[in-house]
Amino acid sequence: MALELFLNLISEGSYLAVFLSSFVIASTVMIPIIPVPSYVPIILGVGIGMNPLLVGLVGGVGSALGELIAYFVGFGGTAAIEKFEHHIPKFLKRFEKFYSNIGFNVILVCAFIPFPFDLIGILSGASQYDVKKFFAALLIGRTLRSLLLAYTGVYIIQFGSDALNFMLHIFG
Repeated sequence: MALELFLNLISEGSYLAVFLSSFVIASTVMIPIIPVPSYVPIILGVGIGMNPLLVGLVGGVGSALGELIAYFVGFGGTAAIEKFEHHIPKFLKRFEKFYSNIGFNVILVCAFIPFPFDLIGILSGASQYDVKKFFAALLIGRTLRSLLLAYTGVYIIQFGSDALNFMLHIFG
């Protein structure tokens, strides 16, 4: 139901639908509500002729905001973990030290590549990594990825169209 609504709105050229669908797809922690890969709203948007720059930007921002939920799940889960298990906080303290040195780069790279990012978000929150740094790295990584997807989609669509025209010219 929600998937059809988003797809219909995107097919009508709604940047808000690209944003919202990217947000919802990214906001589901481990269990997808909408079982669609995160690139679908981006590719669909440019596929119908929406501006790839705007599609990439709104898709990246929506995805980054959605991924904050995993961070807050981890952040909120720390207190519960400390009450029930005395070994885990030691692990988190060691991870926190390691993460404070390279966390921004890890978040940035993992936000850009196709990677199950929920784990990074949960660990970032659990180790109480600075939410501003987390969001900055996440926003940069997801926006760059969305822009790459959008412009790649444009070129793939153009290539497919040119190939079809060529084949029609040769055989048609």
